[in-house]
Formats: sequence, structure tokens, C-alpha cells
Amino acid sequence: MDNRYARHIRLMGFGEPAQEALSKARVLLVGCGGLGCPAGMYLARSGVGTLGLLDADVVSLTNLHRQVLFNEEHVGRPKSTVAKEMLLKANSQVEVTDLQQRLDTSNWRRILSDYDVILDCSDNFTTRYLVNDACVLLDKPLVYGAANQFEGQVAVFNHNGSGNLRDLFPEKPKPGVIQNCEEAGVLGVITGIIGEFMALEAIKLITETGDLLTNQLVTFDGLGFGIHRIKYAVRPDTHIPDLTVQKKELMALTWDEVAQSETSWKLVDVRSEKERQEVSKGGVHIPLDQISEQMDVLGEETSVLFYCKTGGRALQAAEMLADAYNQTTIGYVRDTL
Repeated sequence: MDNRYARHIRLMGFGEPAQEALSKARVLLVGCGGLGCPAGMYLARSGVGTLGLLDADVVSLTNLHRQVLFNEEHVGRPKSTVAKEMLLKANSQVEVTDLQQRLDTSNWRRILSDYDVILDCSDNFTTRYLVNDACVLLDKPLVYGAANQFEGQVAVFNHNGSGNLRDLFPEKPKPGVIQNCEEAGVLGVITGIIGEFMALEAIKLITETGDLLTNQLVTFDGLGFGIHRIKYAVRPDTHIPDLTVQKKELMALTWDEVAQSETSWKLVDVRSEKERQEVSKGGVHIPLDQISEQMDVLGEETSVLFYCKTGGRALQAAEMLADAYNQTTIGYVRDTL
């Protein structure tokens, strides 16, 4: 056993058997941002055998206050690629797979099937619910985390018959009801704390050490330094959507591909008014929380392309329109504005 794990091995009730279990584990991080960076950093340094890094975004300057694997020299590069390089520098014995793509209804089974434990380090509700539903259908344990402003949450779902995200929150919030980190902001250290909590739960799960956060949601208030456990019951009527039903395929484009496209796109900016004043690619402005009100108008267009700052809100808007209008060509810009 590598001497780098000596302090682990000396732990009463942990030792070589637990370290051996870590070395054989295959863990997938869905998202390499504020939560994925610290979680990946500690899992790699702890000796997890295989780490999968799933992310389609590139590093931006606004990421650096919380996404601790990245430096200024990394701006503009794919997050998953840079994260792989940095994790291998920390522990060259770990196998790291760069999955530079976005999880969707066409690839969830292929990607998640290869891993033992899934960590939801995403930053949008569309991905969060997709990861949850996929884990239930594949019977994969899921470590969940979320951070916003000065607060965070962590839980373990779908482990040995425990509850899942929909037992707590049956449906994802409608667009605009809850602000994301782009809109509301987040204190960088909060994502670090929650990401490390997630790594801790993943290690406990893999090594069968301690009590897991199953059937309970732990919330952390950074301002008041309050930690609260919210216990919940498994709902007998919880509905998990059939992800094998293929939805309308959405086009995921980069800005370079938009410029080269022969399609006459109706460009829709779904960001806030303040964000639009700072920088804009043109088109009409319909904030995400107003998309449902404009659905009939957008549905009359031949080709609609949504954009925001990093692609998350644009994807939500595109999915909303796709659910309502099957005849319209719909896309979203997936890279950073």
C-alpha cells in the first residue's frame, strides 16, 4: 500500500481494507465547478481508483474564486480537461477520465453505467433531476450537493433503498422561482465546504464507514454557522420519469458554430437585464422566468436558439420549448459568453 495513505491506514476502524476499497472504486463527478473541484481534489488524493469528470463548460475568470483546481492560465480551456491534469498532478496513480460533454437524455445510461458512485456537482435543476432519475433507474447511489449565496445542502440518495431527490422535492422548480449562482451569487468558501462534505460522504459510502446522510438533508448556513438535519420519509407515490422515451433532440452549439451555421436562428437571450447590459450577442431578450409567457410566440418560429452566460439556463429554456412545440428546430449555446 502506497505510503501516501499512511494516515488513513492508521485510522481505527478504517485501515488497509477501507483504503483497498477506495482503490477499487469508480466515482463519477457530474460537474467540475465549485462543488466538483474540491470533491474531486479530495477523492483523488484519498486514493479513489477511477474518477470520471463530466462537464461541457470552459473555465472563466468568474469561476476562479471558488473552483479551486483552476488558475488564471486555464481561462478558456475545458474544465474537465484541466481538472484531469490537476488531479493527476496530485496523484498520478488515479485513473481519471475526461468526459467533456453535457449529461442529457441520450447519454445518461452509457455514462453512468460505468461507475459505482455518482456525485451530483451540477449547478442547474435540469441536470440535477436528470442525474437523480438516472441513478434511481440504474440503482446507483448518489451523493447530492448544492450551494447558493451563503448556504449549502448535502445528502445521500438511493442507497440501500433510501429516498431520492424527488422524495424531498417531487418536481424541479419552475424557471425563475429560485435564482442560480450566476444571478444570486455564491460565497466561494461555501462551495468548498459542501464539496468536501460530498467527498466525505462518498468515502464513507465506498468504505462502509460511519453513518451516511440517507433519508435526511443536511443544510449549512455559513453566516450563522448553523448545521441542520432535515429528516424525510420515502414517498410511496414518488414518480420517476421514463428516461428511455426520447425527447426532441436539441442542438447544442458553440458560438463559433453559430457563426458558421446556415440556419436562420431566432436568437433569444434568457439572462437578466443587468447581465444583458454588461455584454450581449443580440437577439430578443426574454429572461428565463418569462419564457413560459412567450411560448406561443416562440413556437411560431422556424428555428429558435437560446443563450445565457454558460449554457445552463439556455438549456432549460430550450427544453421548455421542445416540450411544447415539436415542429420547431430548437437549440442552445453551450459555451461561455
